[in-house]
Amino acid sequence: MMSIIFNQGIIAKDIVEKPIDSDFVLISTQKVLLGVIENSIYLGFLWVRPWRVLGSIGIGKIDAVGLDVDTTLQGKTVLVLPYSQKYGGIGTEIDGILSEKATVPSDSIIVISPNYSDKILLYPFASIALQIKEIAEGKDILIIGSGFTSLLTYLALADSSNIGIYSDTESKMPGIQEVKKSDKKWDIIVISTMRSWARVVAEKLVKDNGKIIIPKFMNSWPTIVPHNTAFIYPKKRDDVAQFLDKYVTERIFNENIAYSDDIINSIPTPKNGVIVEIKSLKNYISSLTS
Repeated sequence: MMSIIFNQGIIAKDIVEKPIDSDFVLISTQKVLLGVIENSIYLGFLWVRPWRVLGSIGIGKIDAVGLDVDTTLQGKTVLVLPYSQKYGGIGTEIDGILSEKATVPSDSIIVISPNYSDKILLYPFASIALQIKEIAEGKDILIIGSGFTSLLTYLALADSSNIGIYSDTESKMPGIQEVKKSDKKWDIIVISTMRSWARVVAEKLVKDNGKIIIPKFMNSWPTIVPHNTAFIYPKKRDDVAQFLDKYVTERIFNENIAYSDDIINSIPTPKNGVIVEIKSLKNYISSLTS
């Protein structure tokens, strides 16, 4: 079974198909969204065990289910979220979905229509953004970093909050206040990067009674956090699809997401995300052996 793994670099490897644990499902992977997690592993900001199968967010079809999982899920198309409350990070703490077949915890999947739009791959970040909106609406908010969490949090709150962004890259968000150096204190600080400097900056700029929000994609990261930190993990919400349809226009989607047939050379990603199809993994392996 061909997979993309991390072992002193990101490589393709033929591995043995894993048995299905009682609360897991076996999927045939169709598409994977590469982004901040894979980039952070490649750049060394995020450590994973050698031989870990990568791939944290994607779409697949359920082939089989474990003993404790509803059998009616077989044959369903599902979105795989990057985090399981029971097992931790997909593609980081347990094996991911950059593989022809993948086993994932049943609490990390959401059933979707087989006629899905690729926008649905942004579901985890939209889920986090909408949870942040419930906490932060009407307050002064500083977003540290770029990427999908930053973008979708801005889109969710732009009409109701004062938002600034502190990043080492230029923001393309219209009308946003870019913060390069500031003594201002903020009610809410959202960290949307895995770089360690962001947590240091956040602790300096948050109000005494304010809150620092960090998206939770792993149980073991970050190892050190500011004292007033709240973690928000991606989870199922009824309002995500409507939010994505309304706010993620075709222009925004195309500016932030690319498609590629070359999985290995798509990491690090040239945009915030790259969508790859697993059939391209088979083509890639065939090209190496031909």
